[in-house]
Amino acid sequence: MHNLIRHIVKTLVALCLLLISMPIYPISYSFRSISETDGLSDLMVSSFYKDSLGYIWIGTASSVERFDGVHLKHYPILGNNEKLKWVNVITETAGNRIWIGNDMGLWTVHKETEKLEPFSPETINCGVRALLPTQDGGLYIGSEKGLFIYRNNQLERLAVSSDILSAENFIVALNLDENGTLWILTKGGLHSMNISNRKITSYPYKQGFSYRNMTRIGKKLYLGTMDHGLLCFDSSTGEFKENIIDLGCNVIMSLSSDEKNLLYVGTDGNGVHFVSADNMKIVRSFCYEPGNKQAIRSNSVYALLVDREGVIWIGFYQLGLDYTLYQSGFFYLCLSSLFRFERDACSCNSRFER
Repeated sequence: MHNLIRHIVKTLVALCLLLISMPIYPISYSFRSISETDGLSDLMVSSFYKDSLGYIWIGTASSVERFDGVHLKHYPILGNNEKLKWVNVITETAGNRIWIGNDMGLWTVHKETEKLEPFSPETINCGVRALLPTQDGGLYIGSEKGLFIYRNNQLERLAVSSDILSAENFIVALNLDENGTLWILTKGGLHSMNISNRKITSYPYKQGFSYRNMTRIGKKLYLGTMDHGLLCFDSSTGEFKENIIDLGCNVIMSLSSDEKNLLYVGTDGNGVHFVSADNMKIVRSFCYEPGNKQAIRSNSVYALLVDREGVIWIGFYQLGLDYTLYQSGFFYLCLSSLFRFERDACSCNSRFER
């Protein structure tokens, strides 16, 4: 009897450890919204970033907003051309320095004035679509005119193609793998650069694809398009695959991953989908459902973030954003059940020993 109880306890411990190692998401996906009544100045939400201090940075069509969980701080983008203020990407480098890429160029938050200021506008005089921090505090900047590298207060420009007007120089996404290869997705297609010798390799595919975003899990790169859904590129074989999954919409506005198995996909037309990369199946979807107050408020998703605490942030076209509340009750329930079982098992074992 004693060995049986010990075996059951070990099994429960293993089960809890397995569950704890899985991505932590709320049990009840109840969404809260943020809109103009909460102080959001622009309802077109185009990007998210959660910084090292826990703030959520929200990019819109005309501004950046910082959310502390209760209040919004407004950072207006100065300029006369409203169409170019659209925020494409937000990131952070050492010292909690916040960077913003929009269709005007590159911006940073001034620590003292707490205002957005343009960064090197004479050099980066074009739209910035991708930002990728480096481990040494630098920054890769994907622009409409090629790749910029900012390191040790020096700014360097590298062209993917010698033709400055080529679609190959219009960078939309960046990803750095463990082997020191920088993957560069442009309007023209996929490229890689060895960061040691700066050698660029191109991987041609069909013409006519409108690429927008990219994420990576292991050796596979997942490419989001505006017209052909998701594609997969296997870097170990050099092969592309299209039509890898039916998401009910081919317009992929946001694409990220947990870097293990799950793809997080936001579509402009069919909501949000979590996809298992292992078997290419949808494991969870969030879509607008008329009359369901627990559902998201629109299927036109322009931005999506699953942050490190498992909170889901969804930005919409002209409706602001929705987000879930962090809940870890499932794991407390698991652990409390385990402790209760151990207590009962010990009590039972004591009776048997007596």
